[in-house]
Amino acid sequence: MTLREIQLPATAAAPEQTPGSGRRWLPGLLVLLVTLAVAVLGVLSVATPPDPLPADAPAAEFSATRAHADVEQIATGPRPVGSTAHDRVRDQLVRKLRGLGLDPVVHKELGIDRTPGHTMAAPVQNIEATLPGSDPTGRVLVVAHYDSVEIGPGATDDAHGVAALLETVRALRSGPAPRNDITVLFTDAEEPGLMGARGRLAAEDRGDPDRTVVLNLESRGTSGRAVMFETGAHNAALVPALADHAPVTTSLAYEVYRLLPNNTDFTVFREAGFTGMNFANVGTSANYDTPQDKLANSSKASLQDMGATVLSATRSLAAADIAATGKGGEATYFTLGPLLVRYPGALVLPLAGISVAACALVVWFALRRRAVRSRTLTIAAATVPLPLITAAAVGWAGWQLMTLVRPHYTGFIFGDPYRPGPTALGLCLVTAVAVWVWATVLRRRCGSLELTAAVTCWLTLLTLLTALLVPGASYLFLWPALTGAAGFAASVRLPASSPWRTAVAALPAVPGAALLAPMVALLFAALGLVLAMAPLVVLVLLVALVVAPLARPLARRPLFLRAGAAALAGVVVCGIGVARDGTDSGHPAQVSMLYVADGKGARWVSSGRSAHPWLDPYVDADTAPLAAEFPYLKEPDEWRTGPAPRVEAPAPTARVLSTRRGADGSREVTVRIGAAHGAASQLMLYADTGSGEVRSLTVAGEEWPGGNNRPGVKGRWGWGFTYVAPPAEGVELRLKVAGDGPLRLRLLAKSAGFPEGALAQDPPADVAWAAWDAGFTLVAKEFTV
Repeated sequence: MTLREIQLPATAAAPEQTPGSGRRWLPGLLVLLVTLAVAVLGVLSVATPPDPLPADAPAAEFSATRAHADVEQIATGPRPVGSTAHDRVRDQLVRKLRGLGLDPVVHKELGIDRTPGHTMAAPVQNIEATLPGSDPTGRVLVVAHYDSVEIGPGATDDAHGVAALLETVRALRSGPAPRNDITVLFTDAEEPGLMGARGRLAAEDRGDPDRTVVLNLESRGTSGRAVMFETGAHNAALVPALADHAPVTTSLAYEVYRLLPNNTDFTVFREAGFTGMNFANVGTSANYDTPQDKLANSSKASLQDMGATVLSATRSLAAADIAATGKGGEATYFTLGPLLVRYPGALVLPLAGISVAACALVVWFALRRRAVRSRTLTIAAATVPLPLITAAAVGWAGWQLMTLVRPHYTGFIFGDPYRPGPTALGLCLVTAVAVWVWATVLRRRCGSLELTAAVTCWLTLLTLLTALLVPGASYLFLWPALTGAAGFAASVRLPASSPWRTAVAALPAVPGAALLAPMVALLFAALGLVLAMAPLVVLVLLVALVVAPLARPLARRPLFLRAGAAALAGVVVCGIGVARDGTDSGHPAQVSMLYVADGKGARWVSSGRSAHPWLDPYVDADTAPLAAEFPYLKEPDEWRTGPAPRVEAPAPTARVLSTRRGADGSREVTVRIGAAHGAASQLMLYADTGSGEVRSLTVAGEEWPGGNNRPGVKGRWGWGFTYVAPPAEGVELRLKVAGDGPLRLRLLAKSAGFPEGALAQDPPADVAWAAWDAGFTLVAKEFTV
């Protein structure tokens, strides 16, 4: 399409005007260029963290270079709870806090989770230290977890958070005492189930939720900006603390986060009545919870952004009246580059009502002036869902084609490869072409103002729907809708011969780009290519704001040729992105592979979520269910399996210590479970609910309910319990069993890695363990009580 071809008709009903000047397209081009510039700047603002400050930065400032020295000491290897490396880091943190002038306390507690489907206990060691305030109204509790997954060193998850807390304390100690107490809490056993936070909140000295604000530091990737993605109640009193160093944030983020199967330590605090904010970086999520979360992939720039953000927020809250926090309401908030925009959540519905009234008024005004026709406007509005559906289809089909070309893509935990940028850009180009085709085809029977009005009406409808259903998302559509109504009204008033008429109608694309373009980038980072349909649908609204007023009708042949060439360019960009995202030692394929054994023998098993030729000799293409022998492996329903050599591995042991009759006719059976031939990282006990009933379980004086606590699980193992990091002497359990009949129990011992001699050879450099179901051993034993 040439620049001259964006010239629009004088009115909706009039034929195309012959330009009186060769420069009538300049106003439209100007709006287009400004929109592109704003969109690019918006994307860069959410994707590019600041440069790390050097080690000689002023003492009051956060320096990622100083903090990264702690990351290098912490993330030398995996440090799961119960391991020697875990204890080394615990002692190191205690020494570091003492060196900073604090008096740390190690809380040895039992983390407990009685949630159905997650019944678990873990002995934890939480580290806590407080910087006293001069006149406290409450405390700021800053939290990070110091354990890691069993297969990776956790350089960012959560060594970045731990190091950021240490550097924050150092920076705070360099100045005057804060008004409020500032407590740092390094939680334990977050990875197996948020157990450290659960143990701390079960203690009597957990603190007053009404006088505490929690700042939690997490990571769900190894790069990118710091994102404040979740708040507790009364966030209108919290969000202003981000103003001096604003992270990427949006009140939409929590709406999205609630839909994802993710939890952090902050979840436990929020459910216990605490408020606060949750921070993480989400770039390069392919490295998350894998061996790739290592020092080589640790971004100092991301650490700088996280640390500077949390230091600034801590200082602000430490000077505030914490007790007044509970009086605050809810807010709508978002960042525009370095600026934090916020307003009371109570305004969301009234503003939505204003946008509806404004849209109705300007459409009525345009109809009265005969600038648009009601029938044609209705047709245009009815077709707006077509590009939205097309965008969703592009996202879905794109992922299916990618996994055909790159089967290893299915092994990434969040469905996002190491280098998704070019592929995402290609999908965006294809989507933009689809929107342009839609607008160009409609322009054969609709005027530009009618198409513009249709887009504005849809933005207004989305404003109202989100205000009612997901208030935190309403702002995304509100401001484009309001400016769209204003631009539409102004364009209607301009003379039909004015070259600025369509340009003014397209002006709302500029604020639309400021809001929607960063959201597209953020959604790609948060949801991955597997859910590319979500950011692509948002992109449709942005592109529609531009092309609705500027598109020009074309004959079929030129339309086909130009659209085909543009779409092909998008496909080529996608292809280049997929082609350059192969596997190598720095970007390995992530495979699922476990060693499992029971009385029937040993097997290699794989979930089948990923593929690599190295895996094929170990597991067959045929699949089989495993939940009957290994209840922990409940998902997927079918696993790839293959024979494995039977070698010595940590195996479960069970010994009945006593049995006695209860007053209600039940039996109380005391059992000691443990592991032989090595240490187990977890012991899992399952009961056959078809053979009997567990009424309750008591461990260390704590009681868990019986019955059927594994909802939705297929098969007979309907009750289960997991003990994390069991001691060498084992764990004593007291089971209350209904009736006299035998109860079948299945005990599993989980241990990190594979038994020595089990693998014929180590995986090649371009293969690594996936974040799920990889790199550990399960040995099962069945017994009856």
